[in-house]
Amino acid sequence: MHSTLDVVRAQLPEAEPLLKRLDQELETIKFDPDVPSSVEAATRRVTEAIDGLLSRFKGNPILGPLASQLKVQYVEAIQQKVVPTPETNV
Repeated sequence: MHSTLDVVRAQLPEAEPLLKRLDQELETIKFDPDVPSSVEAATRRVTEAIDGLLSRFKGNPILGPLASQLKVQYVEAIQQKVVPTPETNV
């Protein structure tokens, strides 16, 4: 029977090339911060890329939370670039 530590050790080398590929894929995501649909598409691409490449590690106690943290980090980075629309007083 394999311990959790054994499973983690086995999955880490398997995850390394996927993390590199994920990094390369996320770097290609471009969007226009002035266009809400572009921001939404970029956010969706980030989520799909991370889920698609790292979903098999969801149960891994290290890589599972890492995937969730990466999603939050990249989505927040996108949101920080969004140009706020001026408030209109009616």
